[in-house]
Amino acid sequence: MKRAIWGGLALALLAVGAARAETRMFSYDPISQDAKRLTGAGVTVLFKPGLLGGGRPLKVLATGVPAEARLKDGRARDLGPGGLKAMSGVDDDAALYEVDAKAAQGKIYLRAFCPGSTRLWLSFSTIAVRRDLRIQAFGDDPSAEGRARLCGTLDFSYRGEWRLPGRDAPDPMEDWTANPQHPEISN
Repeated sequence: MKRAIWGGLALALLAVGAARAETRMFSYDPISQDAKRLTGAGVTVLFKPGLLGGGRPLKVLATGVPAEARLKDGRARDLGPGGLKAMSGVDDDAALYEVDAKAAQGKIYLRAFCPGSTRLWLSFSTIAVRRDLRIQAFGDDPSAEGRARLCGTLDFSYRGEWRLPGRDAPDPMEDWTANPQHPEISN
C-alpha cells in the first residue's frame, strides 16, 4: 500500500515537473546606470521554470539589438576563494552562470560587460512573473591571480512575458515574425 502511494506521488511530481519544464521568456527594462549603459533597451531572458519557483536562465538577449549570450552553470570557486560570499557589495545568494564565450555573441558580452577579462559570469536574482531582476556581472581579473572582480550591477524592472510560438522554443535570433502564421496553424 505504501509503495503504491509513493509511486503515485512520484508520478504526480514528474507530471508537474514536465508541465513546468516549458521554456519561458521575460523582458526587462533597465533601471540602474550600469543596466542602461550596458544593455540600452534592456534584456530578455529565456529560461526554464524551476519546480519550486524561480527559473534557470538559458540565454540573455539584448532587447534592442540581435545579441545573445548562452549560459552554462557557473561554479562559485571559479570566482576565487569563497566565491560570491567572499566579495563585498554582491548578492551572495544569487544563482551563478557563466557566459559561453564560444557560442553566439558571448565574446561581445564579455568585452562589453567586463573589458580586459577572459571569462564572464552573471549572477541572477530570482526570475519570476512581475518581479524585478538584478544581474551582476563578474570577470576574471588578470591582475588579481585567481580572483574575479565585480564589473557591474544591472537592475531591471519587469516588463512582460513573450509568448513563444508552438511547443518548442524558437531560435530568438531568427525572425519568425516574417511569417505571422505559426507552422502548426493552417488556413
